[in-house]
Amino acid sequence: MRRILVFILTIALGLGLFACSNPSSGNLQTGFGRASIMPEASVPLAGGDWTKRYSTGEMDDLSITCVALHQQEKTILLYSMDLITATDNFVDLTKATVSKATGVPQENILMNATHTHSAPAIRNDFDGVVEYRGLFFKAAVQAATDAIADLAATEVYYGSTMTEGMAFVRHYLLSDGSYAGSNFGNFKNGEILDHSTEADGELQLVKLMRKDKKDILLMSFPAHATFNGGSAQTKLSADFPGITRAYVEEHADVLAAYFIGAAGDQISRSSIEGEGRFQKGEYRPYGEALGKYAVDALGDLVKMKDAEMALSTVTFTGKSNKEKVEKFMEAKAVVAVAREYGVSAPETIAAARENGFSSYYEANAVKNRVSAPPTRSMELRVMKLGNLGFVFAPYEMFSTQGMYIKGNAKCDMTFIVTNSEGDMGYIPSKKGIEIDCYEACVTDFEPGTAETLAEEFIKLLDALK
Repeated sequence: MRRILVFILTIALGLGLFACSNPSSGNLQTGFGRASIMPEASVPLAGGDWTKRYSTGEMDDLSITCVALHQQEKTILLYSMDLITATDNFVDLTKATVSKATGVPQENILMNATHTHSAPAIRNDFDGVVEYRGLFFKAAVQAATDAIADLAATEVYYGSTMTEGMAFVRHYLLSDGSYAGSNFGNFKNGEILDHSTEADGELQLVKLMRKDKKDILLMSFPAHATFNGGSAQTKLSADFPGITRAYVEEHADVLAAYFIGAAGDQISRSSIEGEGRFQKGEYRPYGEALGKYAVDALGDLVKMKDAEMALSTVTFTGKSNKEKVEKFMEAKAVVAVAREYGVSAPETIAAARENGFSSYYEANAVKNRVSAPPTRSMELRVMKLGNLGFVFAPYEMFSTQGMYIKGNAKCDMTFIVTNSEGDMGYIPSKKGIEIDCYEACVTDFEPGTAETLAEEFIKLLDALK
């Protein structure tokens, strides 16, 4: 009898040890931290007239959010920050600072920008850049430290909801059969009839349900955060991503982190009169409406059985865009006018059109292509929680590629995060290049790169166990 009892106890102990060591037994822990990244002095802003927009006040707070994920001996820090882009050098400096303070390896730190244009453009040529970087690094460390200290046992729930009237493709079919982009008002060929392609209105949600602590909600949505017009265009603001997360935190009693999806060709409003629910500058009601979609969908999320965590990185090398380099002299002439009168001056706009360019930005891009290296490299990163996939793209992905990845990766759901881990600019789809949209004019990569990258992300996800 004693031998039987010893045998049973031995088996029970072995099963217990197996359960403790098995990642599917629920040993995932998550934590949350947030800190303010509001500048203490005037800073340059991004988008529009890049060289002349400086902040003159604030409309709402800018912050950096960190979600810590811990399993066995591995910790991953997932950042969302109210900046327009996560440029390579700035991200590397931040990661080094955070890694030194927390002990988390730099390769386990992922940084995403919400793409608000009403936030600091962290450049080396403005007064106070050193001071602001110091403020930002301190905030990033604080958010990470708080997130790690906040770790708690977690179950993962996921799902999505389709929104209506919240995302629009910013390329338009005109009455003469041609296409135009919404940038810089270049609708010179006729009346707008419709958007060029169908928009992706999927709001993706991952809920981290924690034991004895407030739950965490990750959100991904494919729409640009831009900037307000009139006197508000120089006011600091997190734009609608900030309002969305605030609404969710208030109405669902969770901690929220917002990530921008495949929004390279999508905006948060419609420029077709009568079809848009919101007009430019109405980011508060827009953010609240998007937040309501998230809150209403929480009851329909599905529990994940296995939350094993894995991370993978590869280097992708693409060929540079050498299109239209034969117009180098024309492009150089436009740039010369811009230097004298300003990027957005009527003289510059006229010079661009006279020389066959849609804008100064296209002309400047063509000028730069002559001296561009033959190839450019970037890091592609993916993560998995069980069979829930995460894509971290260091560029502005078009919605068609986002939908393709979501539809073809062998994941229960693929959570898209763009403007992450670097700033390779726009990489437009073949359709975008065919209609000669603004993003196609300024991209650094040859046609077909967007589709190749989508396939690379799918391969990475499918190979990651």
